[in-house]
Amino acid sequence: MKKPHNFLTELNHFISYCNDFYNIETGLYPIATLIEIERAVGEYLTEPHTLDVQFDSIDRENVRCIIQPEYSII
Repeated sequence: MKKPHNFLTELNHFISYCNDFYNIETGLYPIATLIEIERAVGEYLTEPHTLDVQFDSIDRENVRCIIQPEYSII
C-alpha cells in the first residue's frame, strides 16, 4: 500500500537533496550554506510562477538559480 502524500516530508527530502548538491562544505557544487539553501527553497516555492513543483532535478536547478543568479540553465 502506497503511503499518502505528505508535503512536509517531501519538502524536507527536497531540502536535503538540494543540500547534497549545493552545501558549501559537502556538496557536489559547493555554493551555499544550509540556511541559504532553505531560504532559496522557500523563495522558489512562493514565486507566483511555481505551479507544478515535483521536487525533482528541474526544481533543484531552479533553486540554484536563486542561490546563484548568474547561473543559467538555458
